[in-house]
Amino acid sequence: MTKDEALKLALDALENISTALREDDVLGSDSELMLNAITAIEEALDECDEDELIIRYHEMTIKRLEKRIEELTAHPQQSIWVGLTDEEILQGNKESWVTLQAWQSAVWWAEAKLKEKNT
Repeated sequence: MTKDEALKLALDALENISTALREDDVLGSDSELMLNAITAIEEALDECDEDELIIRYHEMTIKRLEKRIEELTAHPQQSIWVGLTDEEILQGNKESWVTLQAWQSAVWWAEAKLKEKNT
């Protein structure tokens, strides 16, 4: 039996006893004690409900985060293609032994192939 169930059972019993004793006018000085006990149990039940709501909220948050992690790992974001600048192509040509036209053709071909493979 959970704490929540035990508190509800105790509350029902106290309320039934309180009603029966009030009808017979037997409570007398114990009526305040019984009413305080009923109030305390009701407050405890309210707190249990709040705790349960907090737990459910956190469980839902964890599930949303797990789902988002799964989405990100299943479909990783692709980076944007960044090609070589004209200055970088010219610098590479200066360091090579081929003509500028041959160099540019080779660079453009290589960039196209790399872009095709990476996008």
